[in-house]
Amino acid sequence: MPKFLGLGSRPAVEVVYVVTDSSSIRDKMQEVNSPAQRSVNPVAQRKLKDDELKNLIDSVLGKSQSNMSGSVFPQNDINALTKKMEELSAAISQLPTSQQSIPVIKKVEELLEENEFTASYIKKITHRIRSEFSLDELNDEEHVQKKVVEWIGETIELYSQKEFSRRPTVLILVGPTGVGKTTTIAKMAAKYRFGSDDLKLRMVSIDHFRIAAQEQLKIYGEHMDIPTTAAERAQDIVDLLRHDGNHLDMMLVDTIGLSPHDYETIGKMRAILDIPGHKPNVFLAISASTKASDLRDIFRNYETFEYEAVIVTKFDETNHIGNILSVLQEKRKPVAFISSGQVVPRDFEEASVLRFLTKLTDFKLDMEVLEKKFPPRSKDGLEAETKDGGTL
Repeated sequence: MPKFLGLGSRPAVEVVYVVTDSSSIRDKMQEVNSPAQRSVNPVAQRKLKDDELKNLIDSVLGKSQSNMSGSVFPQNDINALTKKMEELSAAISQLPTSQQSIPVIKKVEELLEENEFTASYIKKITHRIRSEFSLDELNDEEHVQKKVVEWIGETIELYSQKEFSRRPTVLILVGPTGVGKTTTIAKMAAKYRFGSDDLKLRMVSIDHFRIAAQEQLKIYGEHMDIPTTAAERAQDIVDLLRHDGNHLDMMLVDTIGLSPHDYETIGKMRAILDIPGHKPNVFLAISASTKASDLRDIFRNYETFEYEAVIVTKFDETNHIGNILSVLQEKRKPVAFISSGQVVPRDFEEASVLRFLTKLTDFKLDMEVLEKKFPPRSKDGLEAETKDGGTL
């Protein structure tokens, strides 16, 4: 009971406060873990889910805060409350202060680096992990790995070659020296020559710098009963199209192998391939073992040819394809075919998401989920399924 004129009463302190929602508490937690106080806290950045935040606070403060509003507390209760708040602050300070201290994120980073994904690609993956997984889910490493593989698959865009708009169609293969363009053009010819449509073809080489390349293409043509011709000027190709156009479905053109930095020769070759009255379908051939920085240069410097899609060659010569997938995603380019080995026409296939994902090293794969999410492409050859090319 209250004492007369306050005589004999115990000292007390009135505590007035406002109960806020969980987002305000998150803001306070982020202040405690701000860059000025400590290194960036990925858990705070990720925003704890409501139930996780509630459990954290309850574990430190207990349930006593439910009857605090508008109450008057003796001094010893204030001391107890202060102690609890200090414990809460200490608990917050023990939250992970970097993504490396979360074991599953560190493991995924290591796997991506092992597969030679670029730093920017890895950063997007780890950011997505922090954004989409709860703390409990981050304890399940296998689940996280399998989900990351799905995300990688979502970024792979496949080329869909529609029905040819006109006959004859001109297909041109460009790319740097040493990627195996001549063998690849022969494999492409075999695909269309012995495919369901049994197209009438001609192969043309404009690689007059390497006589051996012209001879190699001619030998392939003889084995497949496909006529082969050498050309040095755009007019040579125009003359061939005029002469054979009425009984020709497709012309496949093998080009000079160039350094991606040989701008002058690239410009001259572009002029040769500028065929009046025709809009060729151009593919860029790149080797699977090319490092990411060189791939960026190749993609950029061959843009003058307005290539529609990429063909990945020498797929069998590397176990790490993160470099290819990273740059394809950066440049938003679809991939049409995969070439591996030297056997014509066997070692040539339409690109598929599963083909890339099963090439990943040491990742946990859920094949049942992957096969359902990324089904095999159409069997009809020309009408291939395409993806939109997801973003991280």
